[in-house]
Order: sequence, then C-alpha cells, then structure tokens
Amino acid sequence: MTRHDSRIQRRLILLSPVLAASGARAQPGAYPTNPIRITVPYPAGGTTDVVARVVAEALSPRLGQPIVIDNRPGAGVTVGTSFVAKAPPDGYSLLVTTLAHAINPSLFRSLPYDSEQDFIPVGMIGLTPLVLVVNPRLEARDLVGFIALLRAEPGRHTFGSAGVGSPMHVAPELFRQMTGTELRHVPYRGEAPALNDLVAGHITFAIDPVTAASGLVRSGMLRAIAVASAQRAEIMPDVPTMAEAGLPGFEAYTWTALMAPRATPPAVIERLNRDLNATLALPQVRGRLTELGVELGRAFSPAEARDFIRAETVKWAPIVRASGAVLD
Repeated sequence: MTRHDSRIQRRLILLSPVLAASGARAQPGAYPTNPIRITVPYPAGGTTDVVARVVAEALSPRLGQPIVIDNRPGAGVTVGTSFVAKAPPDGYSLLVTTLAHAINPSLFRSLPYDSEQDFIPVGMIGLTPLVLVVNPRLEARDLVGFIALLRAEPGRHTFGSAGVGSPMHVAPELFRQMTGTELRHVPYRGEAPALNDLVAGHITFAIDPVTAASGLVRSGMLRAIAVASAQRAEIMPDVPTMAEAGLPGFEAYTWTALMAPRATPPAVIERLNRDLNATLALPQVRGRLTELGVELGRAFSPAEARDFIRAETVKWAPIVRASGAVLD
C-alpha cells in the first residue's frame, strides 16, 4: 500500500461515522432522529394551544423524540402557517391548524402561501361543534322562537365574533342566509371579549365553540339554544342540535388538524399519521380532549384529511364572499 493510499484509507475511517449518521437520517425508517417542532399559529393558553400540547405530550413517547410547541400567532394564523410552509419538508416542522386554514383563501386578497399546495395533512385531531348562545334575559327560549324574534325585528339584532373571518363570524353569516334574517356583525379581538359583552347584554347572540361557551352556560350566565353538529355535543348533552331544534342542514364546526410542508416524504407522513391516530385512541387523551370540547370520531388517513379540509374550503368560500369580509 502506498503512502497516498494509506492517507485515503485513514480519511475514510474517520469519515465513516459521519457518513453512517447521514445515511441513517436519509432513510425514512430511521425517522425521527431529532426533536420535532409543532407550530401553533395561536397564542399560548388558548384552546388550540392546549389541544396541541395534550397531543404532543402523548405523541412524543411513541415517536421517541421530544416535541416542542412553538406559538407563532398573528395576522389570522398566517404568521405561523407561513413559517411552516417555508420550513424544510423533513418531518421536523409541523403545523397544528384549524378551520381558519380553510377560510383564509377566501378571506385574504393574497396569502404568503398556498393553503392546499404548500401543505400535506398528516391527519385530523378532532372536531369542536359550535353552539348558538344568547343572554338568558332574552325572551326567546328555543330556536324557533329565536328565529321568529330576529325576523320580526330586522336589522336590530347583533352577533359578536372573535374577528372578521373567524368561525364565530362566518357561522352566523351562514345562519343569516339560511334563516333569511337581517343581522349586524360586531367584531371583537377574540372570543372572550365577545362573550363578555353577550353576558352583559350588549349583543344578541354568538355562535361559538362549545369549548369557550360551556362554562358560561353551566353557570347560567348564557343560555344555549342549539349546537351546530350532526349529533348532540358530548360536553352539552342536554342541548338539541340545530336539526332537532328546527333548522336542518345547519352544521358548523371548528376543527384541529396536523399538517406538514408539502414535500415531506410519504414514509414520514405515514409514520406520523399512524402514531397520531394511535395517540388519539389512548383513553387518557380522548378523555382530556373531550373535556376540552373536542370530539374524536374515526381515524383519518392523510388522504381523508385532505379531502375533508378541501370540502371545508369549498363550503365556506361563498359564505365568506357573501359576508363582504376581505382582508389585505
């Protein structure tokens, strides 16, 4: 062996651990080998953030890696969503998103990402029904009486929302269209101020996630008229559905899904989907999410989650356009 060959051999020996590690990282079967970051495009402490943390805590042991929650709120969830859209598609940067992901393509004149083309769903976490709530001093006691009241006084009654284009805004717009009523929208900076004004009697009603409204309903500070789900909400079993109360066809949920950048390898998506669905089947996880008002149905494949989100995008687009809500 020449001196030159000996030097080459020594270099290969020194490089072999690095090459092996690089090869292991490249193989889908080795995923994950590093901590995973889940971006939540909402502030810490909100419902979406809490749901993400419950899931992450139980999912982490299955993946064998820490999961870090990264809150990046702002601009109608576009700040955090854009961050993940531009992240490396390697399975180490994920997004927990909601109905806002399906609303935003119709709400914004332009987005710094494509809601469908720049993402691939990992799976659905769950659905949260919306509920129509009123001040208990309102004379209407049920949905039929409430709609009659709105029709008898067109333009007088108001509904509050968490902001233009939020689920609390577009759901009442659908309600207005289906009932033929004339309503005024009062946007707030979040769910809590809207509900506070409803308790105070400054607005007529809100259609809000059951998560946010259930405590106020239990305390008697608000009255629940009907839930906008196909079945009664587990967290409000005594409240009828819209169909039971007299408005068939009105369904509105917010939902939570786990997404990844579009070019994430299929094997990584399959691994994440399998472990996500196994995590959601754990009794302790199901129990905690149910307490939060999140309802878990069947397990979704990535393709089924994609179809669901696509259908939601199509459903809400004409409602958003009819509301006149357009943001730059």
